[in-house]
Amino acid sequence: AKNKDTVLLGEKIYRAGIAAKQVPACAGCHSPNGAGIPAQFPRLSGQHAGYVEAQLKNFRYDAATPRKNSAQMTPIANRLSDQEIKALAAYIQGLQ
Repeated sequence: AKNKDTVLLGEKIYRAGIAAKQVPACAGCHSPNGAGIPAQFPRLSGQHAGYVEAQLKNFRYDAATPRKNSAQMTPIANRLSDQEIKALAAYIQGLQ
């Protein structure tokens, strides 16, 4: 049940964000099914959970070495707990 709860938390964050933390819904930019918007917001669906988790954690430290999308993602990643990042990664891995 633990994994199911993790995925459900990830789905909630992906679809609705976390208003109290000013975290927008991921679906707003990356689309509800994770397809993204070519050349603007990368596709997320089908990415391995470990990769997504690492990328979100890396965005926390991008102030030192900015990369594409750092402006949007660094503040968001800094507002997410490790548990929330893990939940998002678990949910995104299952997107089709």
